[in-house]
Amino acid sequence: MEPSAVVPQAHRKGLFAGMKLKKKKKGEKGLTIANKDALGDHDESANLHHDTLGRQEEEEEDLMNSDALSNVFGSLSPKRKRAKLVTRIHEEEMKSQNYQIAITIIEARQLVGENIDPVVIIEIGDEKKQTTVKEGTNAPFYNEYFVFDFVGPQVFLFDKIINISVMHNKLIGSVLIGSFKVDLGTVYGQPGHQFCDKWALLTDPADIRTGAKGYLKCDISVTGKGDAIQATQKTADTEEQIEKNLLIPKGFPSERPWARFYVRIYKAEGLPKMNSSIMANVTKAFIGDSKDLVDPYVVVMFAGQMGRTTVQKNCADPVWQEQIIFKEMFPPLCRRVKIQVWDEGSMNDVALATHFIDLKKISNEQDGDKGFLPTFGPAWINLYGSPRNHSLMDDHQELNEGFGEGVSFRGRLFIEIAVEILSGGAREPKFSSIIKDIKLPSKDFKIPKGKDKTDKAGEDRKSASPSDKMNSTEVEVEPFDVPLEIYEEKFEEFLLFGTFFEATMIDRKVGDKPITFEVSVGNFGNITDGVSAGAGGKKKTRDGEAEESLLHEGEDEIFHELGVPLISTTPPEKPLITGGNRNYQYLPYSERKPCICVKSYWGDQTFRLYSSNTLEKMADHLEESLEQVKDLIKVSEIASEEKLRMTLNDFINQSRAFITIAEKKPKRLNYTALDKKRLTLFKQELEAMSSDAKAIVQQQKKKMPLDEMMRETQSFIDKIRFLADEPQNTVPDVFIWMLSSNKRVAYARVPAKTILYSPAKEQRGKDCGKIKTHFLKLPGKRPLGWTVQAKVDVYLWLGPAIYAHSIMENLPVGYETALASNTNSGHSVVPSPACLLYKTLHLFQLRAHMYQARGLIAADSTGLSDPFAKVTFTSHCQTTKIISQTLSPTWNQMLLFNSIVLHGDREEIAQFPPEIVIELYDDDAVGKAEYIGSTVAAPVVRLADQNYEPPKLSYHPVHCGSLSGGDLLATFELLEIPQSDPDRLPPLDPPDIGQIYPVPANIRPVLSKYRVEVLFWGLRELKKVQLLSVDRPQVLIECAGKGVKSSIIQSYKKNPNFSGLADWFEVELPENELLHPPLSICVVDWRAFGRSTLVGTHTINCLKQFLCKTQLGPRATPNRLDIVEIEKASSESSQPAELSREELFLDHHIYAEVEQGRCTVVEPDPHLATLPAPELERSASEPGKDRKQKDMKKSIRRSTKRRKRTIADESAENVIDWWSKYYASVLKMQKAKGIFSSEGKSEDNKQTSGHIALIIEEEPDKKKKDKTLKRKQKETPNLATLQIYEGDLESEFNNFEDWVKTFQLLRGKSNDEVHADSEDRIIGKFKGSFCIYPSPEDGSLMDRGQPRILQGIPPNHSVKVLIRVYIVAAFNLSPADPDGKSDPYIVLRLGNTEIKDRENYIPKQLNPVFGRSFEIQATFPKDSLLTVLIYDHDFVGTDDLIGETKIDLENRFYSRHRATCGLQSQYEIEGYNAWRDATKPSEILTKLCKDYRISGPFMRPGEIQVGTKVFKGQTVFTEDENEEPVESYEHLSLKVLRAWEEIPGAGYKLVPEHIETRPLYHKDKPGMEQGRVQMWVDMFPKDMPLPGPPVDISPRKPKGYELRVIIWNTEDVILEDENIFTGQKSSDIYVKGWIKNLEEDKQETDVHYNSLTGEGNFNWRFVFPFYYLPAEKQMVVSKRENIFSLEKTERKVPAELVLQVWDFERLSSDDFLGTLELNLNGFPRAAKTAKSCDLGMVVAASEENRISIFQQKRVRGWWPFIKAGELTGKVEAEFHLVTAEEAEKNPVGKARKEPEPLEKPNRPDTSFSWFVSPFKCLYHLIWRNYKKYIIIGIILLILVVFLVLFIYTLPGAISNKIVVG
Repeated sequence: MEPSAVVPQAHRKGLFAGMKLKKKKKGEKGLTIANKDALGDHDESANLHHDTLGRQEEEEEDLMNSDALSNVFGSLSPKRKRAKLVTRIHEEEMKSQNYQIAITIIEARQLVGENIDPVVIIEIGDEKKQTTVKEGTNAPFYNEYFVFDFVGPQVFLFDKIINISVMHNKLIGSVLIGSFKVDLGTVYGQPGHQFCDKWALLTDPADIRTGAKGYLKCDISVTGKGDAIQATQKTADTEEQIEKNLLIPKGFPSERPWARFYVRIYKAEGLPKMNSSIMANVTKAFIGDSKDLVDPYVVVMFAGQMGRTTVQKNCADPVWQEQIIFKEMFPPLCRRVKIQVWDEGSMNDVALATHFIDLKKISNEQDGDKGFLPTFGPAWINLYGSPRNHSLMDDHQELNEGFGEGVSFRGRLFIEIAVEILSGGAREPKFSSIIKDIKLPSKDFKIPKGKDKTDKAGEDRKSASPSDKMNSTEVEVEPFDVPLEIYEEKFEEFLLFGTFFEATMIDRKVGDKPITFEVSVGNFGNITDGVSAGAGGKKKTRDGEAEESLLHEGEDEIFHELGVPLISTTPPEKPLITGGNRNYQYLPYSERKPCICVKSYWGDQTFRLYSSNTLEKMADHLEESLEQVKDLIKVSEIASEEKLRMTLNDFINQSRAFITIAEKKPKRLNYTALDKKRLTLFKQELEAMSSDAKAIVQQQKKKMPLDEMMRETQSFIDKIRFLADEPQNTVPDVFIWMLSSNKRVAYARVPAKTILYSPAKEQRGKDCGKIKTHFLKLPGKRPLGWTVQAKVDVYLWLGPAIYAHSIMENLPVGYETALASNTNSGHSVVPSPACLLYKTLHLFQLRAHMYQARGLIAADSTGLSDPFAKVTFTSHCQTTKIISQTLSPTWNQMLLFNSIVLHGDREEIAQFPPEIVIELYDDDAVGKAEYIGSTVAAPVVRLADQNYEPPKLSYHPVHCGSLSGGDLLATFELLEIPQSDPDRLPPLDPPDIGQIYPVPANIRPVLSKYRVEVLFWGLRELKKVQLLSVDRPQVLIECAGKGVKSSIIQSYKKNPNFSGLADWFEVELPENELLHPPLSICVVDWRAFGRSTLVGTHTINCLKQFLCKTQLGPRATPNRLDIVEIEKASSESSQPAELSREELFLDHHIYAEVEQGRCTVVEPDPHLATLPAPELERSASEPGKDRKQKDMKKSIRRSTKRRKRTIADESAENVIDWWSKYYASVLKMQKAKGIFSSEGKSEDNKQTSGHIALIIEEEPDKKKKDKTLKRKQKETPNLATLQIYEGDLESEFNNFEDWVKTFQLLRGKSNDEVHADSEDRIIGKFKGSFCIYPSPEDGSLMDRGQPRILQGIPPNHSVKVLIRVYIVAAFNLSPADPDGKSDPYIVLRLGNTEIKDRENYIPKQLNPVFGRSFEIQATFPKDSLLTVLIYDHDFVGTDDLIGETKIDLENRFYSRHRATCGLQSQYEIEGYNAWRDATKPSEILTKLCKDYRISGPFMRPGEIQVGTKVFKGQTVFTEDENEEPVESYEHLSLKVLRAWEEIPGAGYKLVPEHIETRPLYHKDKPGMEQGRVQMWVDMFPKDMPLPGPPVDISPRKPKGYELRVIIWNTEDVILEDENIFTGQKSSDIYVKGWIKNLEEDKQETDVHYNSLTGEGNFNWRFVFPFYYLPAEKQMVVSKRENIFSLEKTERKVPAELVLQVWDFERLSSDDFLGTLELNLNGFPRAAKTAKSCDLGMVVAASEENRISIFQQKRVRGWWPFIKAGELTGKVEAEFHLVTAEEAEKNPVGKARKEPEPLEKPNRPDTSFSWFVSPFKCLYHLIWRNYKKYIIIGIILLILVVFLVLFIYTLPGAISNKIVVG
């Protein structure tokens, strides 16, 4: 890339110069180009010749650098001959998954347009859904929920675009208002995979200058299988700031300017010459092979738009020079650019290859000068796809479309991407400020020199295009001119050398034809269609054959230097059958190792791969060390921490070294802009990370726990891996293909960078010059099972030809190069095959010690396998015995491989032995064995002259495809057989009868005796087995060959519990805990005639959780009493009058004491600390609850019997009921969340508010009213609250497994992806527990006469229970009807009881509020599983299940967390919070103390003592002023219970009164949430006193209200009409009004005609009845969705009144003049006069200046009308709100009618309709204006008539005169 110095500086304009001039010409604002350096910073002195700094000098400099720094990077590149062992045979493949995209459209605001009817349309791919249409509003409220399902691989999901557009609905064709695009990848990348309650900015794609078209509030979530949906509580905040809450990822600026994305397509080369369409191939057959039968064009897709270049006919190396321009906001919400090369065919177009570019990788989002805009190239991208076979049909077409890994090189494409930010247009100032923020001034835009004048011409051509195209987001495609130096790319010669050391495990299906291997890089070396191995550079003749002379020139040099001819294929060999396994063949490469060598030419950009390799190695080093640290943790904490510190220190030094080297490197001319940017990015990131690492190592501030350090290190690894991924490709990947009789069979793809050579070690590829094992695989989608076609050990080296001398440096020593003696005077026509000869051979014996495996995949229908293992080493294979029906086989078998021949140096073999492949299979009586996983291991080698040490057993991870298939416990040793004495090997244990050798005793783990105690509780939910239901099951427990059986359950249907509760057995387990064998639980069913059938099994792989530590003696009891003050029992309690101001201060004071006293409450429980936020809220709220207790003192003083006076709700005289408590709790939860997220303070600041209200309430009644108004502006009363959990109760309390664990019994196969974790495999559950401890020396059986495991276990006889299920509400249900809604109702199932609540279904609702409670009588353990199902009610056909959730009631019933009935926060006898448990708090406390053997409770006045803890609090309450005090310990007992986890020796947190939110699932969509249900369950044993009546939670009925609006007058309404005669402006004004969503009740005033001043007089009354829920501040609307709807749909929407002013037109449609939208809950205060009424009062109304009609009841004043942001009029109106009852008593008439009629307005005489009274019209319009003209006219007329008559009659008169007289 030599910059041309000829072109004068003046003409070196950028690519965008012409455009810039042109835009200026148009007289618009300028265009700032903010892509600093987008096209490379070529400012070096003009004539610096690249070659002056020759490669050799540079190399020396490199070496000097690396000498100094080699010690730093030493640890990164250990000297090895073999690549690092990889236990996994194949990488994970893309697998299809189910995804659910849920979108809630909540509301829109600030939509542009007048009197529009907005509807929202959502498009994802081809699917399209839309909301209902809202009439006449710029702020519609929808709250509609949509679900889209998607099946496919994640990669394709993430490219799908969600397009949300808001349309103005018209009868014929809708008009787009604005739209918004985001791709699913961006949504999935958000925390919780969702955007919640965010405002999407709507823009018009057809005109980008106009800016925002409105905002749409929505939730978008994308969930895959198993992704947890985070439920977020909605905040109904009217005054939210839209700008601060936009729908954009974190860190994006809220103002996003428009930008142009340029994708320049220069040229392509090496495309497949074969056209894939059938017609073309037929043509080819006729014409012969003279032309490239490919007509390529390029398609670029970005942000849901597509641009395509022109087609270049018959050209495999096309040149396009076209740029595709996209316009999108920056930063874009769509991340990937998809570039596809297509081939135009006569029948259909075919994709040739696909490439993705992730914008994240080619830009940097940081602020300031650190960040940079997306920039790429100009650089090559390599294309991969299906193999280049000359077949008529392409079997692997999907590979070319981007599905799956490309299996062959398909050419490369030279492209460039640049972005420029557009400023200008309507929003200039904002944009330019943004650009200043981004700090990318346009002057920095450097451009490659060598531009010609022609550039401008090309640009001018475009300026002719209409300007609207410039401003629309339509894709533009246009040619551009290429700067000269881009063509002068310097090519460099690369060599690829390879040696095949081993080719084994070749699948028998390949056949016995000779096999060759082909190694190619790009098209070089590809024998089907490409360039032969040594072909010269770019000088191809037309036929694509290389020129002969060049070939030989090149060949000779290398031939002499290396002694290796240029050839890309190995000589054909016939495969032989492997010993011990007929399914595998191998090629006999014993001493002859064939070589290949390919010469190729690529641009010289290896520096990219070098830095990428260095980073990759740093990441690998960190990762390996992290693994070691994880292993060390098990041994010692200190050692592991030390190791981690060392690692981080290494990392810091490496980062420094990397930066030093990077800075020393001269900036080469072939750096693109992105290369420079990435280099600075590497520096910044490494500096930042190493300073973080330093902080961790030094730890001045605070000690960082080890797991935190490990997490940080992991984040470093992820960051470096991201940086190391180089987007600009250089050398393409290397492909190794196995060919059998010239047919391509299987391949391996080797990334070029991993085998790239560099003189500096740390820059070298990690597998360069090392023998690596490659498993060849079939192209395309692979079938399940064993898919390896062959295993090859190959040495690969790729590098610039100038380093050719080091090609063979790292080969295993001991070879001679052998050449065929075919030297024809140096010109061999066929390059002779070459190989390395290894003469020395050594004999070895391999011992494979196969001990056991665990966690294998089940391959039989029973849910078990019959596993055996195949061990393959070089060309030998052996098989272990089969262990039937187990997932954790113990083979304890040694496989002996005798006389294995290995060639090469014995020392090197000892260090780098060949790898061993272990495959596991399931044996089937009929048919072939089924593959269930494999792993790769390296043997431990011992040479003849070394001392023998037995190897240690270790776990090797097993994988089966992309499933994890358990672990194999084994070790392998390779022993050299001494020549002198072949029998002198370590001794073997004698074999058993079947000639099977056991693993020698010195290798087997050391065992010691353990006792395993088993608790058998019962079996649950057993399904049918072999079509029969299970009736007499038995459980067998087995561990390490020993085991125990449970008693047989006599009748599973009657009582599924075991009669014998506990049993135990002794077993020998390894002393090393890590080697403990698995424990299996197996359930069988006894059938007739003594047959037994396996029901299901469960395997526990890790026994660590059940190891019980031996108990110490009785705990030393502390002498000191712990005193906890729950509340100040101060003197105030007896002096109610003095509670006023100081109570508030006192409160804080007490709070502090409480905090000290019960500090544990503020931070959550240790064992709950890991749980999510709800946990925190709960604990945070508890100090608050203690405080409430003080208010309780006062309330109880008013007697616990009478709770008559209620606290007034702010909106209406509302009775306090359960829902008040519910809403208070929701509010509290939101506040807790908000507070915790902001400052982490607890509820200090929010308790006081509610507090004041109650205190005031206690004051004498006279003062009460005014004070309440003064102090309590918006306080909610201080109600008792309950705990709302965002998940289910089980996840809060560890599944209630504190007394017994539940194990899922599995059955059926799990060896394919579909069944691996499907619900169908679960056939039942076993409840029980284990306790494992070393056997006591004295053999004593029992601990105090009973097994330890029985301590604290309740008896398991059957119990009768009364169960109350409360279902509060459900939300985000999955739509079941075609119209996107559901009609949900509840079904409960428990045992044989089913309750169907079908008649109470809720029509057309996805967020139903049920408010239902149900009572069920049940018997545990028979009916212990409660299923709550939500069904969809259908009139026709069967009802559909929406989703279900299952609750194990038995676990809750017996749990020590006491989950039978939640403890309320306050104790009250009656009212909304009446105590609902059957037993009182003091009784519960007494029972708990008894159960836990804790002394107490001792109740003394003012305190309760439990064990050693004393709780102080109030126990004496005065009833009323004159009555004597009453003593009650209930309140304090409740406080003790709520702090139960602090009691030593009993510490379990008791379940508080709560509502749990349970996800609903459907079996057809496993793992995908179908909605959530809020509910709780109370259980009461029948042998206890029965509880009171159930809590009434039936939903509140909305209250009927009537809003009476009187429109008195209007002023300053704009005048629309012009008088034809006079030109005078007037308007015929009338006012329309309606309540939003009740449009059918629109009301209009009469018309005030011909208003000349904009004044209108109406005196007109509108009456709007509606229903409203004061607590939720929502209006309830019930109406039919459409004509065909059978029932009404209920919806909750905000109450908003719309008033509009219109101009009445007779002949055309009326003109809209202005609108006023008032939210009845909070609208601006009225202006007193028309003068003081302006726009500001509505736009800038603050929270304080808003009033609610529900509080004020009556308001009158002036409000402004607005149209398009302008003031268009003012209205004087009066609002009066009455309840439905009041409206009935005092009705009023609509308009001016009776009752309470309004008088007629006093309108000026001009106000009338000319249509109705034409004379009046003449009088007013003509007479009044033209009075004098008319009078003058009439006088003139009379005169004229007089004259005419005079003249007419004159002659007659004269003649008469003459005649007569």
